[in-house]
Amino acid sequence: MIDVFSDIPCRLGESALWDGVRLYWVDILGHRIYAKPWAGGDTLTLETPGPVGAVALRRHGLVATLRHTIAFADIDAGTIQPIVEVESAEENRLNDGAVDAEGRFWFGSMNLAEKDPTGSFYRLNPDLTVEKIFGGVICSNGPAFSPDGRTVYHVDSTSRRITAYTQEGESRIFATDDDCFPDGLAVDAEGGVWNCKWNGSRIVRYAPDGTIDRILKVPVERPTRCAFAGPDLDVLAITTAAGDHPLSGQTLLADPGVRGLAAHSFLG
Repeated sequence: MIDVFSDIPCRLGESALWDGVRLYWVDILGHRIYAKPWAGGDTLTLETPGPVGAVALRRHGLVATLRHTIAFADIDAGTIQPIVEVESAEENRLNDGAVDAEGRFWFGSMNLAEKDPTGSFYRLNPDLTVEKIFGGVICSNGPAFSPDGRTVYHVDSTSRRITAYTQEGESRIFATDDDCFPDGLAVDAEGGVWNCKWNGSRIVRYAPDGTIDRILKVPVERPTRCAFAGPDLDVLAITTAAGDHPLSGQTLLADPGVRGLAAHSFLG
């Protein structure tokens, strides 16, 4: 059963994020960050100066990816503070990101035309230095981390593949798609990897070895990212993009049948 958490119609909803009290999400093309209390109430809105690819928790407020810049955002105060410019290429913009157990923010960039591998994958450290992990990416999505923190899952959506990288520097193709595009990721407490399928109307749970464990069908063409939410982390919050179905662009909830992991906070 699919429920509606927010009926605000996003052009490109993304970056579902749970902080224990509120659910956050963004509308990349609508240039907005949203936050809504789980128990109900008004939705807060923060306009951004251009596309906002992702938000992640910080000890106070949020860290966000803007067009070419990492920024600190405070939706309660209504403020956005640019921190560091990462890229300046007009053909690129920053996209999805997440924080690991060590308090580091991993994020990537994408080619706006989704044709050329001009994007890269980065890490923002607590001292606000940025490290380029690798390049050659068309559309960076994810990342997500295994429960023990040893594996980083990264998506190149246009190339239709999810890659698993270990802390020891090894990599393997984790999963590929033929009829749709892998988008955002979440990992549950058992190590299962949940991947939203753009143009696939489904979310797929993969076992840690990359085999398909279950498929959650959703009534929209373009689910974009999912996150475990709720007091017991047993609800899957799903952001979506505009499309033909009446619920397209809205933020949805589903029962995944498993609990998730709490989001980490950036320590910078």
